[in-house]
Amino acid sequence: MRSFKTFWLLLLVVMALGWFVVQRSPLQAQTPNPNYSYVNLGALGGQHMYPSDINDFGRIAGSVETEFSAMRAFVWRRGTLSNLGTLGGNQSYGYGINDTGYVVGESTTSNNKRQAFYWREEQMLNLGTLGGNVSTALDVSNGERIVGRSTTSTGDTHAFMWYRNTMTDLGTLGGNYSTANEINDHKVIVGWSTNANGETRACIWKNGTIIDLGIPAVKSYGYAINNNEQVVGMMELSDGQRHAFLWENGVTTDLSAGLNQYSGANDINDAGTIVGFTGDDTTPLAATVWHNGTRLRMGPFSQASTEYQTIATAINEANQIAGYAIVSADGVTRTDGIIWQFED
Repeated sequence: MRSFKTFWLLLLVVMALGWFVVQRSPLQAQTPNPNYSYVNLGALGGQHMYPSDINDFGRIAGSVETEFSAMRAFVWRRGTLSNLGTLGGNQSYGYGINDTGYVVGESTTSNNKRQAFYWREEQMLNLGTLGGNVSTALDVSNGERIVGRSTTSTGDTHAFMWYRNTMTDLGTLGGNYSTANEINDHKVIVGWSTNANGETRACIWKNGTIIDLGIPAVKSYGYAINNNEQVVGMMELSDGQRHAFLWENGVTTDLSAGLNQYSGANDINDAGTIVGFTGDDTTPLAATVWHNGTRLRMGPFSQASTEYQTIATAINEANQIAGYAIVSADGVTRTDGIIWQFED
């Protein structure tokens, strides 16, 4: 299904740009904008919650801090938040969920290795690695094909697909790094890879072949793919700006063309509705929807002494959007999980 796997990187970007904000009141259950509504998903006693994916039945997978400051993979369903546990260690992170409700992610083990897991029927399975010590599962299809990345016996990191107890190395564009971020229902996989020149390139794996999408940028990252083979992600331009992009049939569209802003497209549903975030040096990050040629920044927005930054991570076919709000007060930062309902 649809998922966003780079929230730790994004948090580092937010911190570096000084975009943390102040909140002095809780998130409201409804916004006055007629195009969307939202609710807060709650927590497990800690300060941080990061929804990563949402399936077509509204179940959400992600990572949440417990009252003991440990991060745990979770599933949210109809107002109930469930801790999925670990592979024997103290930390776990949920990244993808399919329509059956099966979840993938990564967890520490009893010997403190970080390895990919598959949670199904109340059991967490260690998927192993490609010969190294570290692996991460990032997405799972409705056909139970799992994609992600793993270290190899040589110390490189390669994208993989796991299916029926077999982990397959998907290779690279000639470099030493690749990651498979998402898989659609037609078994086409999106991600990124380094090439022989060390350049980072958005790519897809289709019919056993890795394909550079040819994004016209210094660096490019493929985050999501829908069943129409539309790809969204982020590209870094020659001037250092990072913009959201849409790739379709060999054509790249810069979703922030002509704008002095930072943006990323994290997911796209089969209707072509894109979600992500936008912001600049003077405007806080806001969860953003691109739909039928228009762009909508979604709240909660700053009011009086209350300020928010929001990021949309995933969207399903019912236009339910998962994401989170970064808030801070008196030097303490909190991250709240949010679900929006977008009305087109």
